[in-house]
Amino acid sequence: MDLQENMESLSLHNSNETQSRKLWRIKVASSVFFIYHDEDGFGNAIFQGLSPKPNPCNKDLELFHLGFGEPDPRYQSLTGSVAELRDEVNVKATMVMLPHLEPPVLSHAINSVLAKIADAENISATVPTIIAPFLVPASKLKLEGGLLTTNSSKLPLYGIQVGPETDLSRVIAARTQKPPSSLQIHYEPLACFLHLVRAANLPTIIIVGQRSQSPFDQALSKDLETLNEIGELVASTTGMYFLREQAKTNWISTAKSVGGVKEPWRAFYG
Repeated sequence: MDLQENMESLSLHNSNETQSRKLWRIKVASSVFFIYHDEDGFGNAIFQGLSPKPNPCNKDLELFHLGFGEPDPRYQSLTGSVAELRDEVNVKATMVMLPHLEPPVLSHAINSVLAKIADAENISATVPTIIAPFLVPASKLKLEGGLLTTNSSKLPLYGIQVGPETDLSRVIAARTQKPPSSLQIHYEPLACFLHLVRAANLPTIIIVGQRSQSPFDQALSKDLETLNEIGELVASTTGMYFLREQAKTNWISTAKSVGGVKEPWRAFYG
């Protein structure tokens, strides 16, 4: 089963009332989560852990095309997905998801997602703010002359504000560290997203956590701490809940899925 079939299967599975629809224009709330499904399963864990209610809930996904008008067959079948996170009364946030992709398709897909968000129908009176969490291998964050290091055993969270400031971006920036001006990002999904969202000049706050370089079991524990810190930060600033056990269950299983057992995107898409 290919990626598109998996996405359609998930959308049908999560919606009891309507079949999956290919959306031409999406709707967004004041908080818009950009979730990239990395190979290590971090995006999957954030998706599963964030909830508009204090208990797990289904997230009804709808698909949207990313490759309209592209003659290259690599782009024609590209799809992303979007979910509204709502409680009994209101839509509290929108989640826009992008599957794991490789360059150069990755940059086209991110650019298309940002164009969709920029052209979206705003269902809130507040200017939408994009919240983009990433968990990056420490070796992919460098300063001139070496790796980005810290004297503390606790790895900091960095906040990168892009575009016009909003109340939400200011609050998250105040609760994270500003990265050094000489920071070099060698993690392709983050570097690509940062470049394109700057070009689009959309109100955005990027949250960057670092993966631990400790031995495996210890690293897994520290990475889980960072996952929880990111999840609880974005939940508390957007009126959401972050369900630790839900995130842990979905993240640990994908993080350990090496050697061809199950790719992380399959753990997400079914």
